[in-house]
Amino acid sequence: MSGPSVIATSTSSSPREQAQPVRTGVVVAYSHRERDLLGELQVHLKPLQKAWMLDLWDDLRVAGAAHELRRALAGARVTVLLISPGFLASAFITEHRLPALLASQPHPRAAVQCLYMRPAMDAFVDYQFDDPTTGQRKCVRISSFYGLNDPMKPVAAFDRRGRAEILAAAADEIIRAAHRAPVMSVGA
Repeated sequence: MSGPSVIATSTSSSPREQAQPVRTGVVVAYSHRERDLLGELQVHLKPLQKAWMLDLWDDLRVAGAAHELRRALAGARVTVLLISPGFLASAFITEHRLPALLASQPHPRAAVQCLYMRPAMDAFVDYQFDDPTTGQRKCVRISSFYGLNDPMKPVAAFDRRGRAEILAAAADEIIRAAHRAPVMSVGA
C-alpha cells in the first residue's frame, strides 16, 4: 500500500528559504518481486507510515506516474533502495526510476540508503546512467551508498528471527535519518 506523496514547504519568512522545499519524507524503491520482504520491513516502518512520510515505489507503478515520482523525490529526505536481483534486473527501474531517484538528491551518497534483500552481485559493478535533469552521463556503484546491512549477508539469508532483527535495525536507521535535521549549505 502506498501513501500519498507529501511535500512540506518551509514556514520561514526568508524568501530564499521559502523557495526551498523542506525534505521530510522517505521514498522506498523496490522490485514487486520483493513484496514479501517489504511487508516484513513495513511493520517496522509504521511510525513513518502513520506520519504520511513513507512513499513506496515498485517496478509495476505505471509509467504515467513520472510526475508523481518527481514530486515524491522533491519532498524526500531519504531514498531507500531495496536491493535484489529483481530490482537491478528490471529495465524499468534501471532505465527510468533509478536515474530519477539518484539525480533527485543534491548529495546522493548522504541521502540514499541500501537494504540488501537478496544476493545481488550487480550491486558491486559500476552502474552508468544519464541524469534526467542535466543529461550528463554519470557512473555509480550501488554498493558505495550507505548500506543498512551487509550486502554479503542479505535479509533473505536469515531465518524469520534474524530477518526481524536486521529489519528492525534498518527501520530504526531509516526513521532516524528521516527525522535528522537537514544539513544547511554554507552561506545559506
